[in-house]
Amino acid sequence: MPPERVTLPRQVREYFAEIGKRGGQAGRRELTRQQAKLLVAIREAKRAAEKEGKPPPRLDRKLLALLRKPEARRR
Repeated sequence: MPPERVTLPRQVREYFAEIGKRGGQAGRRELTRQQAKLLVAIREAKRAAEKEGKPPPRLDRKLLALLRKPEARRR
């Protein structure tokens, strides 16, 4: 039996909407074109390996460094 649907007051719904919106905005990351292309290549390599029944390829340090944000590398 599904749980009963609870009707929340308008102010509570607005509050939840506000904090949910903030969390979504804070969680977004901005990728460079190079990082996005690398993520696609990694995903495709994983799919190909899975299709062949092999373990997914390991990421080396160079690839991981490329995935980090540029401002993180400057520190």
